[in-house]
Amino acid sequence: MLVFAVALAVAATCPVEKAHYSLRHQRDVTLSVVQVERSQDWPSGIALALHNRLPGHTTYFLPWNGGNDGRQNVAHTTDVTRPDFHLPSPDGGPGRLGDMEYIGADANYDLINHAPQKGDAAPAHILMSGLADSSWQGDAIDKQFFDLDGCSG
Repeated sequence: MLVFAVALAVAATCPVEKAHYSLRHQRDVTLSVVQVERSQDWPSGIALALHNRLPGHTTYFLPWNGGNDGRQNVAHTTDVTRPDFHLPSPDGGPGRLGDMEYIGADANYDLINHAPQKGDAAPAHILMSGLADSSWQGDAIDKQFFDLDGCSG
């Protein structure tokens, strides 16, 4: 219950680009937010960095709105912290490594119907629904919510 109280308090004041999350029931798996450039194809200005501490992996995802289907998604991409990183083509190719559905919710679990953008209030909870079924990290990750547990700065 304490996790939910922290998420509620932090979400009210934390911009998404400063948010930090932990996977419920598997706290060695975390999400942090890294600022990236914006473009017409990638307007969010952020990337989600998925850290799995046990094997020491970090995987990056770019949020995007799904167009006609009304879903929000994240695109698996290369290391956004490298100096030679460039936003990938939205049509695939180098730097675009696959997609999965993204669901953001506020502290009351009301869905946020857009992909997060720099300057938005941080979602209290994030679900990346394909994470458990994928090999993004090479290790099993529970299908569960990431809960907001901190705000840097």
